[in-house]
Amino acid sequence: MARKKVKEDGVDRKAQIASAFGEIEQSKIFLDKRVESAAVKMDIADLLKDIIQKQLRKDYDPEVEANIFINPERGDFEVYILKKIVEEVDIAPIEISLEEIRKIDESLEVGDFYEEGPIKLDEYLTRKSIQIIKQSVQKKVRDLERMVVYEECLEKVGEVVAAEVYQVRSNEVIFTYNTTKDHRVELVLPKSEMMKKDNPRRTPRMKLYVKNIERERVKIRLEDGTIEEKEKADGGMKVIVSRVDDRFLYKLFEQEVPEILDGLIVIKGIARVPGERAKVAVESTSARIDPVGATVGYRGKRIQSIVKELNNENIDVIYYNDEPQVYISRALQPAKIDPLTVHADMKTRKARVMLKPDQIKYAIGKNGNNIHLAEKLTGYEIEVYRDVIDKSMEDPTDIDIIEFREEFGDDMIYQLLDAGLDTAKRVLKAGVDEIELALLGPQHQEEVTVFGKGIRPPVRPRERKITDEERRYWHKIADSMYKTVREQFSDEDLEDLYEEYVAPEVELDAEEDEALVAPETPESVVSEVDAVEDTEETPAAPEPEGPETEA
Repeated sequence: MARKKVKEDGVDRKAQIASAFGEIEQSKIFLDKRVESAAVKMDIADLLKDIIQKQLRKDYDPEVEANIFINPERGDFEVYILKKIVEEVDIAPIEISLEEIRKIDESLEVGDFYEEGPIKLDEYLTRKSIQIIKQSVQKKVRDLERMVVYEECLEKVGEVVAAEVYQVRSNEVIFTYNTTKDHRVELVLPKSEMMKKDNPRRTPRMKLYVKNIERERVKIRLEDGTIEEKEKADGGMKVIVSRVDDRFLYKLFEQEVPEILDGLIVIKGIARVPGERAKVAVESTSARIDPVGATVGYRGKRIQSIVKELNNENIDVIYYNDEPQVYISRALQPAKIDPLTVHADMKTRKARVMLKPDQIKYAIGKNGNNIHLAEKLTGYEIEVYRDVIDKSMEDPTDIDIIEFREEFGDDMIYQLLDAGLDTAKRVLKAGVDEIELALLGPQHQEEVTVFGKGIRPPVRPRERKITDEERRYWHKIADSMYKTVREQFSDEDLEDLYEEYVAPEVELDAEEDEALVAPETPESVVSEVDAVEDTEETPAAPEPEGPETEA
């Protein structure tokens, strides 16, 4: 009974290894390619040979040699032990005597090797070794599956894919994406790669730009004792996607504008503040195609789909030009700039732009986005100056408020320009309270839209409320700005500050002029008041009583 059980046990162990080969046939990655499946099977067969040889040396004899013949198609294998022919046997597991071998084969001599087998693995290996062999084959299959998925994802790097939201976390969003070979891959969108207006809970399907693939890293100690991190070849992978990358916008234009994909229109540069504004410079390789018109599309249909995907991000499409003066003037749109007022130095990559006072705030833009995007698009460091036609009307000691860009930032400069405080003396004349109001900006009323049928009474709009803490914060900043501007002037420069901003004179009549020039003295005013009080306190005299007379 014991032998029978051992025999069944041996058959079961062999079936375990054969089942590991069967998993290769069932694997999805090899269903469409028979040649690739055969090649992988041969790799696994070589792996199996090495593992069986290793386990035989561990359980049977450290110096044993074996010939292993494997049929990957059927999952069958045979193992033969090589024994050396000797006169006298010293090590029985790996040697056999000449007298014994003469009974089997008379052609063999001393020093030759005899293949004994096929052997039963249960007689030579333990159950643990059989399990190790099976697990090694299964691990090899899983590693190959991961490698195929990794190579397929590697082809998608730099492309835009549409994926579905799987899980929303505090610092990232997980998406699921099905590859062309029907592999399910998880895409990771970090919070730093999301736009502010993105809401994965409301838009379960989004377009994503595959940025890179990160492999599992392990720490390796080098010979000099230093520790270095390296990617693990058979480790897991993490596909990082983005929605704020400039190349994401480029790929969206490729999908929507066929001329860009065909090479008839070339995108020369992209500058972007994700979710707010973007500038795209285009150039046509054919004289028959208008690059801006073809990119925008008929009635803006092509660019509207891109704007909708980017949560209503404003996109400016401009013509590219090799001349830096023309290119910079176009990049600073919507400000109206004459290219002749742009002075560009190609060596230092700096440019000076002379602008009319009413165009400065448009050149800088809200939060300084317009000038920052223009600098990024053109590659020039742009400095903006006021261009005054009649310089005799200007104060030579005054300073343009644009000179304080580094101290205040473009956002605050824009707010001051929007409030009409375009020079330093005007800022000082306005005072801290006016500066604070300029920084807070106009308190726009929030419109409330009511959806529904029937006539409803008008809804009163809600005003933006500013807390006391916010007011204290902005008042402190306004006071700091006032002091910074004040430090740029001496007391002599500010002597005539209030005289420079006198209100314009208005023509008056002669009577009004006399009333303004010769106002009443305080004594006359007091006497007039006393006279009025006397008349109020003195009662009127009663009329004498007499017979009533009829008229």
